[in-house]
Parts: sequence; structure tokens; C-alpha cells
Amino acid sequence: MARNVDPNLEAEIPGLLSEDGTWVSRRLFFDPELYEIEKERVFGRSWLMVGHESQIPNPGDFFLSFMGEQSVIVVRDNAGAVRVHLNTCPHRGMPVCREDRGNARTFFCVYHGWNFSRDGSLVGIPNQRASYPEDFDTSNLGLIAVPRIETYCGLIFANHDADAMSLEDYLGDMTWYLDTSLNRRAGGVEVVGVQKWRIGTNWKVPAENMIGDVAHAPATHSSVFQIAPGDPAAEQALKSVLEYGRNVALPNGHGGTFRVYPKDDVEGRLPGETALRDVPGVGEYLASIQAEAEERLGPVRKHLKIATCTTFPNLSLLGSNFTFRVAHPRGPMKTEVWSWVFVDCDAPSEVKDAMKKFFSLTFGPGGIFEQDDGENWEGVTYGASGVGASEHAFHYGAGLDAGPHPELPGTVSRVYSEHTQRGMYRRWHDLMLVP
Repeated sequence: MARNVDPNLEAEIPGLLSEDGTWVSRRLFFDPELYEIEKERVFGRSWLMVGHESQIPNPGDFFLSFMGEQSVIVVRDNAGAVRVHLNTCPHRGMPVCREDRGNARTFFCVYHGWNFSRDGSLVGIPNQRASYPEDFDTSNLGLIAVPRIETYCGLIFANHDADAMSLEDYLGDMTWYLDTSLNRRAGGVEVVGVQKWRIGTNWKVPAENMIGDVAHAPATHSSVFQIAPGDPAAEQALKSVLEYGRNVALPNGHGGTFRVYPKDDVEGRLPGETALRDVPGVGEYLASIQAEAEERLGPVRKHLKIATCTTFPNLSLLGSNFTFRVAHPRGPMKTEVWSWVFVDCDAPSEVKDAMKKFFSLTFGPGGIFEQDDGENWEGVTYGASGVGASEHAFHYGAGLDAGPHPELPGTVSRVYSEHTQRGMYRRWHDLMLVP
């Protein structure tokens, strides 16, 4: 059942975004009433990434995740199927799972003792014979199942909307880009742990940063570049971003920033940052799998590399750091970031360890880049809500000349562009306009 929205507030939603998306109201980043609406209209209708299949390899394996602010249990049932249940007892709403992960035969409500199987069925009520009729029907008292569950490259997506388009249609050409990181080898990827931290920002801010905000890097991360002034690797990285970088906007609010290297630049298009590839064993491994990757990805994607991208609404991937993350909303001005490191299943253990350490150094909660970004994101959120300032919209007018590209799907521009953010907010706006 759709929540009732004040008609005056409903009438204000169309004016939150200019028609071309170049002006975005600051209210999107702090307004509690808008936040309550978007929990239903955005997070209640979009495909949301809740985890990765490698986290639950065996029947009974489970982990807790979130769809918006709703806690969910992701579990592999006895038949090997992935299930997603709302973590709430149908009797009185108590969470039936409190462990982050593990293996369970059943899920038990500590309030009244109701017990549920891996597939969500109610399998036990204490003193049932004394409390209920002998023919009492329990078939409609199981855990609430999320109606739509689909996967892509091991990523588990769930959707509250039973009538939503398929995940394949929702992702569209985004899969063409995701494959360049997640589908390079026949064995696929696995995750090697998840790190979680909270930050005082609206969830849209990290999502828009990862969808293609290249312009922030020289200013925000200047201290990192100053550690080793004149470092040829740092200078070459900046040059490659400007020369080979492209921002791509896709339907349904997806997008990202990618580097399209010349076909003869074998070194540049290797996955991973130069610092990681210099770790003993890592560069050799990444070079050794290029032939397989090129055979699987084809002639265009063999010279394409992801920098960052966002699958609407809140799944982002950092290709060079081998990590994907979700910005879980925790209120209009708070976000809980969950970040996984992904590695090729068939990679040597020393390569997996190096990738995990490199992530922690760069984009973990204490990473040298993550701290810079976090300070910005909090500043944007609180800067949006100030008295007087909140009435003045943000400007997203860079890259108005974006257009088609001869090789890349989507609408493409140079990297100093905001057309990916405009696409993201237009998608948000379209969802918010539908009661």
C-alpha cells in the first residue's frame, strides 16, 4: 500500500529538478519528508544489490543485508536456491536473525519462539496445540519473501516490486561495462570480505561521485599526489585520465567513467593501478589473463578499463581497486557504506591478498583516498541544508555536448562532464513523480 503524501509536498516534487537536469534542489540531500517518500518510490521499486553468491556457497549459509533501511536475510536453501527474506517475524515483527553471517538450519524469533526454515516456511510454534486449532493453517505465516531475486556475474539483486522489469532489462548496457571487471575469466569472481562504515552524508552523494565525478580528483586528492611530487606514474595516470577518459550515461540512471586506451597500449589497459601491478606477482598475473579476457570481451572492451561506475540507485564499482560498494541509506543525512573486494576465483592466494591490502590502503574506511572523499561528502550534505543556502539549487551543467560514440554504448563525453549525474537524478526524479 502506497503511503499517503501531503498534497502540497507532492505538488513540489516536479520542481526539484530542472527539465534538463542541470539544476538540482538541495532538498534532495537533507529533506526528511522527501527521504521518507524515496524509501518507497526509489528503494521500493529499483533492483538493489544485496550481496554476492560467493558469500553463501553451501545450503544454510546466510548473511544479513539491507534493501534501503529494511534488513533482509540472504540465504541458500536446501535445494541450492538463493532466497531473500525480510528480517522480521510475521507474528510481531521481531528480527529473526541477529548474526551478520553464518550457517543456520532455521531462523528463530526470540520473542515468542516461532521458528522458520531456510526457505522461509514456518516450521514451529511453541505450544501450538494448546494455542491454536488442530487444523490451524500456517502456510501463510512464513517469513516475508522479497518477490524478485535475480543475479548477474554472482551479484545478487532483489526487488520489492513484483511487477518490475527484469534485471537484464534494468541493467541494459550496464552489463557491457560491468563485464570488463566481473567477467574477464570463465571462473568468475569471488569476494574476500566486506568492510562497513557510517558517514554523515546523504546516500546520493557517494553514488553520484562514483558515477563519473572525475573533476574532483585533482583538488580533493592533491595531498596524495604531493606525497611524491614529479612521480612519473602519478603524472602518467593523470595524463591517461584526461586523454583517454570518457564518461558514459546509460538508461535507468546508470553510468560511469572509463578509459579507452589505444589498441597498441598493452600496459595502460591492464586492470589495476600501477602501484598494485608493481606488487610482486600481481602484474604478472594480470598480464597472463589478458588473452582470456580479450577472447571473452571482444575487440572493443579489450582496450577499455573501468575507473568508477554506479548502477542506480546505490551500487558502485571501482575497477582499478577491485571493489564494489553499496551506499545504504540510514536517514536523510547518514549513509552506511558496505564495500567488498572482488578477485578472480582462480587467482593465486598472494594476488588476492595483495588486492585486499591495496583496497584497505586506498578506499577502505581509513584509505588515503576514502578519507578525502568522506570529508567532501559530509561537507556537501551539511552545506546543502544551511539556512538561506538550502533555497539555491546545485548546478550540474558540465558536459552538455555529450553524444553518441562509435564504439561505446550510451551517451558519451569527455571526463570533465556532469551528464552522468544528470542521468542519475532524472531517473530519481522519474521514480519520485509516480505515487
